[in-house]
Amino acid sequence: MKAILKLLKTIFVLIALVLCIKGYNLFTDGFRIDKIYPKFNEKIQAFPLDEIDEVFNQNYKYLSKGCQTYVFESEDGNYVIKFIRYHRYQLPLWLQVINYNQSYKNKREFYKTKLLKDSLNSYQIANNHLKNETAAIYVHLEKTNFLNKKIQIADRLHRKYFIDLDNMGFVVQKKVCSFKNILNKYKKDEKELKILTRSFLYTTKDIYEKGFINDDYNCIKNSGFIDNKVIHSDLGSFLRKDKLNEKEIFEKEFMRYVRHFKKWAETNAPFLITYVDEEIKKMSDDL
Repeated sequence: MKAILKLLKTIFVLIALVLCIKGYNLFTDGFRIDKIYPKFNEKIQAFPLDEIDEVFNQNYKYLSKGCQTYVFESEDGNYVIKFIRYHRYQLPLWLQVINYNQSYKNKREFYKTKLLKDSLNSYQIANNHLKNETAAIYVHLEKTNFLNKKIQIADRLHRKYFIDLDNMGFVVQKKVCSFKNILNKYKKDEKELKILTRSFLYTTKDIYEKGFINDDYNCIKNSGFIDNKVIHSDLGSFLRKDKLNEKEIFEKEFMRYVRHFKKWAETNAPFLITYVDEEIKKMSDDL
């Protein structure tokens, strides 16, 4: 009986420990400062930032977590800085120490490396070609010596850290409103919804005309609204695609991208489904 009680106590302690760790991660969004320190492997050109004083002469506080970045908001509410979650691109600890299946380990390592390379290339595309369509201001993806800036960031627990920006990988954007929130705000206003939808579609068209697509599936969650314009706020899924000036490829890619928007429309504003199809057809006919 004593052995059973001892076992039950051990199990209870382990469960409590797991729940505490899980609860802490949920409360902090899993943020730790070591998760954003990079291993600079990719050599990507970086440039000085003209707006550096306005952007970096202020503190930043934790805002949210995305699939690829931790997001911090500036004190004046005008900017966000997105620190790349480099730990996502590393093998989990258990796989690093166990060599049982080397083939699987190699495949996972190849996948993680490719994922990082694709993400960095996407940030570079946004910075070099799509600033108007993404509200991007600056990307910093390699170690440099010209920023000479340290900023203070605070996490969800209000713990403060000083970050040497020359040694970090990050993206700076103008802070935008959530496209989803704006849609929900006007979901009973047919005229306003059509204006928002048209802006969303024509921003996407502008990206296609430059020879790029957004490979992200969740086009509502990862879009934003600023200066009366809908933009693509998530910068991690851009890639070059050939022959977008051909009608069939243009329409196929556009229809793929707006699927999630149409699902939202089915529930909230069914008239938008026909409107979206008609606008895409007009854009296609103008190619």
